[in-house]
Amino acid sequence: MKLSKTAAILVVFWLLAAASGAQAAEFSRTFLLEAGARYEVSVRIKTALQDAPTLAAVYIQNEHGQYLRSTQLSRSLAGPNEWQHISTIVTAPPGATHATVVFSAPEGVEMEWDEFNIRRVQLDLADEVLIEQGLVYTGLIVDARGLGLQRGMSPRIYSESGQLVYAGVAVAYEFLQEAGIASYGQDLTPELLKRIQPKGTVKVSPLVVRALEVTGSPETNVVISDDDAQAILDALDVYDFLAQYSVVFLVD
Repeated sequence: MKLSKTAAILVVFWLLAAASGAQAAEFSRTFLLEAGARYEVSVRIKTALQDAPTLAAVYIQNEHGQYLRSTQLSRSLAGPNEWQHISTIVTAPPGATHATVVFSAPEGVEMEWDEFNIRRVQLDLADEVLIEQGLVYTGLIVDARGLGLQRGMSPRIYSESGQLVYAGVAVAYEFLQEAGIASYGQDLTPELLKRIQPKGTVKVSPLVVRALEVTGSPETNVVISDDDAQAILDALDVYDFLAQYSVVFLVD
């Protein structure tokens, strides 16, 4: 995957695998990073198998070696015997100093690893290629169908552990009256998807989560899993769609 010309490349540096074309079930590298910066991490992979699965994982740590966050990307290679780039974008959280990226294959599957590339990038939402490739989520869709969720002016989203994920705070009164802090619908119609479409683009890439239960009186709030809550927080590091009130609830 390559970022298009509209994505500003700030720093580019290349590292080659320990031995170009070396075969192994796992390949890893550790690199320094700057808190708050975004990085594209990629490697070139080839295998003799058709549709061989591979996993890219980036483990971010602080200067004391304490784990802060991880990002994972699972892909199936087109293969066989075709070079393919596997890549993911990570954002370094506060306190981060370095990360270890691991590209791995299932046990017994050998893959050939070639170029390993890390580059610091600045994402530009006007670059719709990033949205198409799923590197940026443009909004949140909460599927609450079957739970009896009621429509409201100020719905809230909580995690299982009680963390408030979304409440639409600081919304202007005029915007609240005109558009509300969320939209509702039974299905994802083109009109409803406009809610999560950034200005100046024609593409959308929703992050979809499932509500576990509804709360409140009236029942206008939802509870989602802790894993889904963390996925939302991770996505906000790349683009803060909650600040744009790009939220849709699917209801009965």
